[in-house]
Amino acid sequence: MNYTDEELAQLIACPKRVSQPPRREMRTDGKHLRNDMELESLDGQHGFRAFMRHSLEFSEDFSLGIVYVPKDEPGSFCLMRCNGMHGGHQVHPHHLKCHVHRTTAEDVNAGRRVERHIEPTSEYAAFLDALRHFLRAVNVQAADQTQHFPNLIQGDLFGGEDSP
Repeated sequence: MNYTDEELAQLIACPKRVSQPPRREMRTDGKHLRNDMELESLDGQHGFRAFMRHSLEFSEDFSLGIVYVPKDEPGSFCLMRCNGMHGGHQVHPHHLKCHVHRTTAEDVNAGRRVERHIEPTSEYAAFLDALRHFLRAVNVQAADQTQHFPNLIQGDLFGGEDSP
């Protein structure tokens, strides 16, 4: 199937519910904490997988993404991911700032399943802020946010809310 940029934006923004919840706690996977969940559009037409990764060594190194899993064709591709700062590099100067990767219709239609369009952002600076931003950006319903991510509503009075 060929996609347009508008269709990809609609897939990101369409209202979603959690169909397979994340684990209560992130699990250790090498040097990262990870968690995943499955989402479905409210109309039941589209499936998604969301991932959350957070470095155990560097609190500013994290990634939250949404993968589109078409119900009527094989394969999947990442629509968007919110990344923290994960070290500067001459080839990738955006690594010095929090940034958002998005895929484009041109890339998906050409078979490139990498979200190459990169925009620095000031919407978040830490993992929990990025998670809040991500859940709003991909339009996970408020009731699901409250149920599955209660620590996003009740912050830590002593500043520990950056902990996953």
